[in-house]
Amino acid sequence: MPGADIFGVEELQAVKDVIERRMVHRYGSHHLRGGHYKTEEFEQAAMALTGSKHALGVTNGTAALIVALKGLGIKAGDEVITSPFSFIATVESIVACNAVPVLGDIDEALGLDPDSVEKLINERTKAIMPVHMFGVAANMDRFVEIGKKYNIPIVEDACEVVGGTYKGRYLGSIGKAGTWSFDPNKMLTVGEGGIILTDDEDLYNKMDYYHDHGHMHRKDVDRGAEGKSGLGVNYRLNELQGALGVVAMKKVPVVLADIRATKKKILDALKDTGLKPRPMHDPEGDTATHLIFIMPTAEAAKKFQAAAKEAGMGCAIIAENTWHFAKHWDALQEMGGKDFLGAKTPSYMPDTMRQADEMLKRAVMFGLDVNMPSETVEKIITAAKAGAKAAL
Repeated sequence: MPGADIFGVEELQAVKDVIERRMVHRYGSHHLRGGHYKTEEFEQAAMALTGSKHALGVTNGTAALIVALKGLGIKAGDEVITSPFSFIATVESIVACNAVPVLGDIDEALGLDPDSVEKLINERTKAIMPVHMFGVAANMDRFVEIGKKYNIPIVEDACEVVGGTYKGRYLGSIGKAGTWSFDPNKMLTVGEGGIILTDDEDLYNKMDYYHDHGHMHRKDVDRGAEGKSGLGVNYRLNELQGALGVVAMKKVPVVLADIRATKKKILDALKDTGLKPRPMHDPEGDTATHLIFIMPTAEAAKKFQAAAKEAGMGCAIIAENTWHFAKHWDALQEMGGKDFLGAKTPSYMPDTMRQADEMLKRAVMFGLDVNMPSETVEKIITAAKAGAKAAL
């Protein structure tokens, strides 16, 4: 689902406008830019869509996670609980803060299991990071409850679910902070980019300063005179990306309607096959980017996969996904059981992820695209029917 596939005249015009004005930096030069702040418009559009009080554009989804954790004061030796089913950036953001990633289990919706999280909380736990994976929300009611009970901030990794919702609220806008990604492989992209959402003004200010060398951003003075809050890094989004982001926000409803219609068509055609779609905590909020069925056993999943391929459309078994399952991350395993800046890391060996492994071995998946050709849709239907016949 590469987002560039839906680029059109709107994106061309947006980028052309920035280039013609020759104002690529998002900050400063206020007297020259004629009131044009495209990255700020992108942020405002995200706020308007989600109802969040603050939004901060950054260079990518990984940077968004790092900046959110830094803004919360996550430091060496702190523990952050997250999911073994994610992209490695989730863990990398924790390690970038010199903190310790602690992996919980996953539930039937394939999100971080709140019950497993509660068992892992101790005095070193400083944040909980549920991951909304493959279009579907984690159990945010429970995570909000746990966060309040233990006074631990919830940071939503919503990088894969831009536009997805949970009981009427946009994913990324429910916790203390939440992150979106707009990388080239997302259904909406700005090339590379991310956004952090929060309602907390103090947290927003800390993140804003940190992501741009500590600058305390003002428009009444030039950039060099605005003052600094301290040290930071450079994770700024530029105006070209911001301009693309403005267009992307306008396309959210259309893109989601298209891909949701595709998924519904496929599921309607498979109603009588006995296939069990992946459970969801809020089916209405699904971004529909992935079609996942839960097989009764790992052996049945293998049979489904083989038959689907034979019928003309291959599918994945999620446990074999080296991108998104921590069982396969050698670099993480090498960190396990060692002293890490004053704290000892847990083991990250595959046998510590048995529950997730058993569940993901039963999960078969087809990826869905925006504007998916009708022939491809029919191939998925045919393949899924063949898979069901072989496996069930």
